[in-house]
Amino acid sequence: MVDIPIRGELWDNDSSDILRWWGWRDITAPMDIEQALRDADGDDVTVLVNSPGGDMTVGGEIRSMLRRYSGNVTALIQGHAASAATLAISACRTIRCEPGALLCYHNPSGGAEGDHREMSRAAAGLLSARDCILEMYEARGGTKPRDDLIELMDRNTWISPTEAKEYGLIDEIVALEGLGGDPAAFVAATDGRIRLTAHMREEYQAHIAAERERAATEEKARRARAKLRALANY
Repeated sequence: MVDIPIRGELWDNDSSDILRWWGWRDITAPMDIEQALRDADGDDVTVLVNSPGGDMTVGGEIRSMLRRYSGNVTALIQGHAASAATLAISACRTIRCEPGALLCYHNPSGGAEGDHREMSRAAAGLLSARDCILEMYEARGGTKPRDDLIELMDRNTWISPTEAKEYGLIDEIVALEGLGGDPAAFVAATDGRIRLTAHMREEYQAHIAAERERAATEEKARRARAKLRALANY
């Protein structure tokens, strides 16, 4: 059995590179899961979850990776699972949850600018996104009717593992020997997502450019040394 963590916020690969360079460690990107599944090489895996979610499309991408994996995939929610993190694990064969963990299922959100037509289109798009989320939850089978799931998502609040199981969104409530759920772990999610600013992107790009320049200088020096050695041996 191989453990694969989904910790912290879900970000796309490029943004994750920038945030990690700035010092954030609790971030999960599709490339992390892709590499972990490649390393697992068909062995059964347990996805260990402690995540406030993040980008809906990243959650969907990770979900697809886990669904297509050749081995058995089990999810274990440890501290909390919310938003896109619940999407990412919705294709796991079994979803287990520690007692004391916290879960949140909510509507997608976004921003828009413009007149009433732009606002209407944005609202319609968010409803379509909500329906896509519902389809992912319902694909598991055994969930409550769609109207009940919509009511849950409209509430946008933390629920217990017992309530999540009643909705058919998890399968089991378990306890790890010697460990307990850590409800305090969800606090990091309450202040909103990490802000990836334009300045952070610019600083990261400058860092990458400097690294490339350093590597090019070292390569130029290496070739010069090789040329001098060749002349000395001539």
